[in-house]
Amino acid sequence: MNFGENLRRLRQQKHFTQEYVAEKLCVSAQAVSRWECSTTFPDILLLPEIARLYCVTVDDLYKEQSVAYENYAHRLLSVYEQTRNDEDFLAAEREYTKLHQSGSYSMKDMCMLGMLYQSGMWDRYHNAHKYFDIGLSKGSAEDEETYHWIERQKILLESMVGHHTENIKKYSDILNNDPEGLYNYVNLIECYILSGDVKNALEVFLKAEKRFENPKVLYMYGGMIYRELKEYDKAIECFDRAFEIDPGYTHALWKKMYLYEELGDYEKAYDTARAIEEWYHKGGYKVEEETARKAAENYYAKLNN
Repeated sequence: MNFGENLRRLRQQKHFTQEYVAEKLCVSAQAVSRWECSTTFPDILLLPEIARLYCVTVDDLYKEQSVAYENYAHRLLSVYEQTRNDEDFLAAEREYTKLHQSGSYSMKDMCMLGMLYQSGMWDRYHNAHKYFDIGLSKGSAEDEETYHWIERQKILLESMVGHHTENIKKYSDILNNDPEGLYNYVNLIECYILSGDVKNALEVFLKAEKRFENPKVLYMYGGMIYRELKEYDKAIECFDRAFEIDPGYTHALWKKMYLYEELGDYEKAYDTARAIEEWYHKGGYKVEEETARKAAENYYAKLNN
């Protein structure tokens, strides 16, 4: 490998003169010439700048078959496509963001940026699957509530890529095989809600409500169903029931607060936000307390406008 020949080839591919390169790197044209003749070598601290100028990585400077890319962002995208490494994704994203913010981007640049996010989306989809499955592999005996929470997160993940029919069939079969399991009903309700089929979600909810006594998570979903059906009194009743069953289930209070906001009842939304704030204050959850406090202040401001 001739390092100097690589520098010359990359410069020529970019259609740069030695003088132009020298100006960009704040060195003399003679220095650039000596590098390309392998008489001398550039300072090691200059290598990243040289690589960026030729739109390649530092490693590319030593590779005989390396090619000068259209811009540095494209080269970083190609690195990510090979490694699927999060650090390489972020490096490419930063470079494309700089292009976009500078206004010097082309249509191709924006297409490539879209491709970067598209690839990243699928990589993260598969990673999410992997880690959900690792969690589920521990079984429900260790922590039943978390186990079923992971199940519902996996249902949500699948729904995000349009697998509604597959989700519904899978969890309908599970429920038919085991109608005694509360979470089998909850999971199917989740599938129906995410698919937009609130009617069937309600049917499953009502069946479960008759079968099980005081399941907080079921009433949480009942509230979500009635909210979609615009039966707001029933929705609030369900959220209250869930919190009554488990006074630590603040998720129900948040749902109720947002429903009041949706209805434009800022007084009740404010009161609910204050109740949430107080709950977090007693528990010492400072970050969550601050979030609830800001929500309450927002509703208070709306009440006084």
